[in-house]
Amino acid sequence: MSLYIPNILQKNYITSDVKPQMVNLSLQYPFGLQPADSFTLVKKELSEKEQKQYNAILQKVPADKTKELENLRNCGILTNKKSNDRTTTLDNLYKILTTERAEGLDSIEIISETLGHLNNPYLISQKSDNSITNYLEAFFSPKTPLYGKRDSSTCTAACIEFDLASLEPAEFTRFVEGLTSKDMKVEKVIDSDNLADKTLDAIWLLNTFDIPREENDFDKIKLTLKPDENALLKVRLNSKMPSGIKQRNNIDTLMQSTFMHIGSQQSYNSLTDKRSGKFNVTERGLIEFEKTFVESIVRNKNIISVNYQRINEYGEIAGYEADFDTIKQQLLDTLALKENIILGVTNKTKNGKLKGHEIVVTGTRTGLNGKTEFLCFNSDIDKTNPVAYDEDYLLPRIHHAGIPKEIVMKSMVFQDGWVMGLENYKKLRDNN
Repeated sequence: MSLYIPNILQKNYITSDVKPQMVNLSLQYPFGLQPADSFTLVKKELSEKEQKQYNAILQKVPADKTKELENLRNCGILTNKKSNDRTTTLDNLYKILTTERAEGLDSIEIISETLGHLNNPYLISQKSDNSITNYLEAFFSPKTPLYGKRDSSTCTAACIEFDLASLEPAEFTRFVEGLTSKDMKVEKVIDSDNLADKTLDAIWLLNTFDIPREENDFDKIKLTLKPDENALLKVRLNSKMPSGIKQRNNIDTLMQSTFMHIGSQQSYNSLTDKRSGKFNVTERGLIEFEKTFVESIVRNKNIISVNYQRINEYGEIAGYEADFDTIKQQLLDTLALKENIILGVTNKTKNGKLKGHEIVVTGTRTGLNGKTEFLCFNSDIDKTNPVAYDEDYLLPRIHHAGIPKEIVMKSMVFQDGWVMGLENYKKLRDNN
């Protein structure tokens, strides 16, 4: 039985040949969860230092969070150190507890939110009240509604946040610590060849996206990642929302703002949920080329994205690059690598135009009808567990997906999207 995807019609990317989605398909290392990357879900005895950190956090967190903290210890996540600077999840939780947070942020609340997301990344949400775009108005006008417009365009950022929380918990916690700190920034050293095959191309990308950085050597680049300047104001507005309504929490707001800001060439505004930027395609969300860039930085992996749908000049699906059996097999082969799949799906509005939404495929199961059901994270619904979409419903709606290159090459021939992206940007720049 096919399942309906609610609230899928969002302005997250434009699908047309006039301003097409670009795909980063450069000659890149295949991504996948390698043995050296994974963390063992086995309880590890804490060192004396770690035990002191653990006890300090345990004494401060609310009673309902102690079990979540214990669970992270028992499954090995607290001592996992697969982070950019080799600090553990526990190190960063303790740093949140013992160092100053950004104005208005409470360390215990941030720790509690982090424990919740690490135990269940499906709590991550893109939802937010966007009916208020002026902070002073919200403070001084009693007639200003605090709810009503919860439609937001950060689904791509939410998917990247989910991917980081579920696959790299220590790095996720390091991001939380940095973005909620007094400086509100996180520094990340990336390998230049995880952005492009050639270092000069990687530098061109970083210049184009206006990412603050230090180039210490030929192969590695130190980036400074920050949310937009209105992100804290957005956090304060979110706190005024009525309780019981699912929405972005503090770390969702700051992390999604950061990812939107990176992808939109530092042009995102958290209060309006709009962006400008150099690619001049849409004022809401991120296009595919931008999504791939952000994902490659956040995961420090050379991410590729494969287009499946052919979209004509009228914004209609004109065909597919592969049959549905091939697409399905590529998804299954990727899941076998123990990787999530961030993919974009399309659906039609009432006037017949295509709109897109980003979701994450995390696994499969067999439905009652014998068909494969794909288990997915959908940041725009109220569920806090995977949503199952029947293959007959999902496969025709997939516009693009992050698939390892070696899997795609088994059954498809595709163009180098890096060259496509560069050419598209130059055309847009020359026409303006």
